[in-house]
Amino acid sequence: MKRIHCLGILVVDALSGPLERYPIPGVHPEVITDAIRFLPGGGAGNTAAALARMGLHAAVFSKVGNDVNGAFLIRELAQCGVDTSGIGLSDSDTTPFTFVGVHPDGSRTFVHTPAANLTMSLDDFDVEKLLASDFLLYQDLWVLPGLDGQPGAALLAEAQERGVVTFLDECWGLGPKRESLEVMLPHSDYALLSLDDLRAVYSGVSAEALADHFLALGPRVVVLKMGAEGCLVAQGDERVRVAAVPANVVDTTGAGDCWDAGFLAGLAHGEDVVTAARLGCACAAFCIESVGGATGVPDYQAVVRRASEQNTSG
Repeated sequence: MKRIHCLGILVVDALSGPLERYPIPGVHPEVITDAIRFLPGGGAGNTAAALARMGLHAAVFSKVGNDVNGAFLIRELAQCGVDTSGIGLSDSDTTPFTFVGVHPDGSRTFVHTPAANLTMSLDDFDVEKLLASDFLLYQDLWVLPGLDGQPGAALLAEAQERGVVTFLDECWGLGPKRESLEVMLPHSDYALLSLDDLRAVYSGVSAEALADHFLALGPRVVVLKMGAEGCLVAQGDERVRVAAVPANVVDTTGAGDCWDAGFLAGLAHGEDVVTAARLGCACAAFCIESVGGATGVPDYQAVVRRASEQNTSG
């Protein structure tokens, strides 16, 4: 079984909804929602949990506070089957936290406290253990100022030298930055990126032109995730549009992270990149039908069946 290591952020998510509007002081000082759930979140946590739910060997490398929220994250991820031994505990930082407002249409907005994410560095991990993997996913570019850019590029380069297949994803986080992305792409075998986020720094550029630009920087494969429009898979001269899998949208939290998990699971099972992308779309569909970043992801064969049904009908 492939060993998949996910490097990125862990967050306690408090998901509350349906949230029709936020409070406005002096106008609407209080709003009411039906429910709130506390769940593990963060890109690395969501992807690792989804992989574990599909039966793959997934480990997460991150840093949390040595506090009740950090203990909650480690316990919940371990119960999903995630290897949590790569999570560092900090006595000087608190655990990242996000209030997630889940809106009636399934979209969501965030009030985020980055906490330990702001100080995370390679000193917080056993790098040898991190690189003892078959696949290494750098999950949360633009959220980790101590790792993004040159430190992350050097880590991915070292992984490639050791024969590890490298993957890069990003998160809006502290704000998209073209420089840090482009310095890391040459050391990423697969770039799995959100087109919506990229438009903030590549305004007016088409998906196909962006794929061409990124491929020229070095990745073997570039995937641009486009939400309800599916994704664009680019490798060499091939450009393939893969349709999204229809879903009953409840909460879109973690959809991109679970897409990554389905894609990685497909590659780990020997599938080609287009088939893996279809599995990514199927995994994302399961995700958005439940509240939380990975709670709705089933076993791998169920994801395969849903992707196959979509491919047949499409």
